[in-house]
Amino acid sequence: MRLQGAIFDFDSTLLDRQGEPRVGLREFLSLMKIEDVWMYLMTDQDRGPVQSAVEHAGLAGFFRGVMAAPEHHSTITDEELYEKTVRRLRTARRATVIFTGRESVLRAAKAADFQVVLVQDAPGEEARALADQVIRDYREMLHRE
Repeated sequence: MRLQGAIFDFDSTLLDRQGEPRVGLREFLSLMKIEDVWMYLMTDQDRGPVQSAVEHAGLAGFFRGVMAAPEHHSTITDEELYEKTVRRLRTARRATVIFTGRESVLRAAKAADFQVVLVQDAPGEEARALADQVIRDYREMLHRE
């Protein structure tokens, strides 16, 4: 099945410590948009600061929306939040991938039977085994180092 949707854990996959897009992210998101993959953000933060940060980084045009856990009296590790996001994306669950840098989100998403790409420099053996794919940065998704 072709990839239809992608959910990005805003808190761990989009911006570096200076608030700039992570290495290779803009190019990867551009490719995903060209391939008509619908994308959504998930966050444990309030919507306002997340939208401001995404707009400031010039990434707002790539995403169809933000799923803010506090608005749903939930956390980013709640399976129901993933289900709501997939419904908003209007994509097939098995054709939607979650990108995260947090092992807690990796575990929750895998327990909910989602495909997960772990974005981390040096994950532990358990996390590496649990993830469907592990990348250091988004250049790896573009098949270049």
